Amino acid sequence: MNNSRGGRRSCRSLYLRIAAVTFFLLFVYTPLPQNYDDQRDALVNHVTSAATGHKSSANASLPSLATTKSKYAYATFLAGDAHQQELADINDDNYFVAARILTYQILHAPETRSPAGIPFIVLVTKAVSEPKRHRLRLDGAIVIEAETITKPAWVEVETSTWQDVFDKLRLWELTQFDLITFLDGDTVLARPLDGVFNDTAVATRKTSPDIPRPHPGLLPPMPRTYAFASRPEMNTIHTYPPSEETHSYPNIAYLNAGFFVLKPSLDLLAYYLALLQLPDSFVPTLPEQNLLNEVHNWAGAMPWQTLGTEWNIHYPTREDLDGGVASLHEKWWAPGDGEGLGGYLRGWRWRMEGFYQGREGGGKGHQ
Repeated sequence: MNNSRGGRRSCRSLYLRIAAVTFFLLFVYTPLPQNYDDQRDALVNHVTSAATGHKSSANASLPSLATTKSKYAYATFLAGDAHQQELADINDDNYFVAARILTYQILHAPETRSPAGIPFIVLVTKAVSEPKRHRLRLDGAIVIEAETITKPAWVEVETSTWQDVFDKLRLWELTQFDLITFLDGDTVLARPLDGVFNDTAVATRKTSPDIPRPHPGLLPPMPRTYAFASRPEMNTIHTYPPSEETHSYPNIAYLNAGFFVLKPSLDLLAYYLALLQLPDSFVPTLPEQNLLNEVHNWAGAMPWQTLGTEWNIHYPTREDLDGGVASLHEKWWAPGDGEGLGGYLRGWRWRMEGFYQGREGGGKGHQ
């Protein structure tokens, strides 16, 4: 009898080991779903895998600027609408979910996370609720509230989510970092981005002393050095890699502020804020994007530099993804090319939720 019971216990123990190994292999080798029908299966697999050996990390100390020693950082911006009632379920806010997806991709997902462990900052406006902030901290992000930059009366913004967009400029205050790579919230990664910090375009440059300064006597001095690099705005119809020869850009000298690398500088921030107070100093239809284009225009003293085509693309298509671009500037919930990227983008939402549910052993997002 004892030998029979011992044999059954050994068999059960062996089955449990085999099951654990099987679930681990599913997590590591199951590809990201390419269509909507695969997404929930990916969620189930990822819940199981994240639950193995990760629960203790959910209770680890939350990240902060004070504890990070990295000289580089990734960052995004999350605004709240003070005139809108908070949704009953914070995960019904697509932009909030997008920030969670980026947090998961940069910090945790094997296919896209930072090999160097570079931290991820979510800069939030004062209207972003505490439950959203707490959830992002649990996810691993460093959450910082931006001091409000009051929009002057001459800047009229029609889109509600753009009312506080100048608060994004507070990133230039984070001088503990040598460089920060900014990604718009509606961005989804395809592979790691750490190499962008080695792109030649992000090197510190001297501000040209020979080019006349705009608005003489009305602006503070420009900093002696700066670093600012981005990608040109795209045409919706383009090639990959994009080029002028294939008419991929409406204006190659006009940057898109959805992806850029900056060197924090209090002097440069002061210059931006002073320009903001000068009526009609730039066209405010795309507020912070046009301000940055004005200050860093190619004919000026601090021209923006062009990052490699491989790092980011606006209005992405399936061809861009298959071509190897590292990040897609596109809303995960409403891709512009329909179902060409729809399954891929939505799949990351299921992967993200599955990971955290498995790690924390609870319901949707653990509000």
